[in-house]
Amino acid sequence: MQAGRGFVIEKDYAEDPGRANPMYPNLPDHEAAAMRHLAGTGCAPELVSYRPPRNGAGAQVVYRYVAGTQWRSGVEDVARLLHRVHVATPPRGMRRLCRSAAEALAHADEMVADTHNVRLRRPMEAARPSLSRSERATRLSLVHTDCGPGNIVRSRRGVVLIDWQCPGLGDPAEDVFSFLSPAFQILFEREPLSAVDRRGFLDAYDDPATEDRLDRLWPSLTYRMAAYCAVRAAALDRPTDVDARRRYERAIDVSLTELERP
Repeated sequence: MQAGRGFVIEKDYAEDPGRANPMYPNLPDHEAAAMRHLAGTGCAPELVSYRPPRNGAGAQVVYRYVAGTQWRSGVEDVARLLHRVHVATPPRGMRRLCRSAAEALAHADEMVADTHNVRLRRPMEAARPSLSRSERATRLSLVHTDCGPGNIVRSRRGVVLIDWQCPGLGDPAEDVFSFLSPAFQILFEREPLSAVDRRGFLDAYDDPATEDRLDRLWPSLTYRMAAYCAVRAAALDRPTDVDARRRYERAIDVSLTELERP
């Protein structure tokens, strides 16, 4: 719809929207809180209004449409965008995300256990990474969690993160992993980033501490991503789901290959 300064997006939620997805739940109160917190930064769309659930009706989030094109190139711009989000003082009252490799593995184990398709589950169980140590993140940041190419818009004012329906407080390395992960790129119908692009992203993000944590978290986060893809692939069993299921299965294969590397 159109209102005020340009078009706005109205998102209407069911009364209990957060149960369906084990990794990326729809949380309208957090979505509104994240956009409200980032107001004026250019990192997120501008929140217009938020109506919480009431009288049996679901929540509604209204925000201004970001005119532009879906991200295709320019990893440095994305790195600087995520860094701005992560260094800002985080908002209060957000859900807590995994803060260690052990917590990420535990979450992955839950998803693997829920994958009743044996063909998908057995390779996952065989690829589970070992864990020699697990340190909890000491600095909490606002984390988008789903910052793949499809949720990044290149506008006239720069790149903007959209679709904030599943944010939380956690380790900024989770967002960095999400963007750099080959599985994430595949799910958004892109090819994995090159080694040059990955290095260029990390150089532009310019946070050695987060990069160090990313190195230590990468196997656990990769395994968790593969577990999520296995859950989704197992659920896509209709003829119309074939293309999506193949993307999830390819993402699993790429993730398992990553886990095999020394």
